[in-house]
Amino acid sequence: MTDYWGIPEKEYELSLLQFAREELSEMGYSVLGEKVEVCSGAGALTLTAIIKIKDSMFGLYLHDGSKHRKTRGPPVIIALRLLPEMKTTDDLRSFVLSHQDDFQTILEPEDAGLKERAEADIRKVYAQVYNSKIKDLYDNDLSSAADVLRKRLRVLKNPF
Repeated sequence: MTDYWGIPEKEYELSLLQFAREELSEMGYSVLGEKVEVCSGAGALTLTAIIKIKDSMFGLYLHDGSKHRKTRGPPVIIALRLLPEMKTTDDLRSFVLSHQDDFQTILEPEDAGLKERAEADIRKVYAQVYNSKIKDLYDNDLSSAADVLRKRLRVLKNPF
């Protein structure tokens, strides 16, 4: 796999981690794949990603939305162990969907220190992305937030 920095190639592809490229690189993370889904209406989003740090790879699951924040609190951010058959983010996402009630338990990383560090780092980075790209939409709970969010997540940063 090559580094993936969220440059959507197709109209329906979205990237969230593209907006944290520098921050993630400075922390030693390399994004190998990312899948972002935005639900209709108020724009709840789910992200699955495969991330590498040094010689380790792990999966990332993130779920956030205006309703989630109002009823359950902060976003769900979980570092996950990758099974040998999980080669792509689609593989990880399919596993999460088919094991919705117990994927966290099944994919619990063996290295608790890496899990805690990765989750703390991603939480910090996501807070910055959230404040710059998502917060105003979730605060207003707009019925068209999903459409606006999809457009925002397709905007690419100029690397120069």
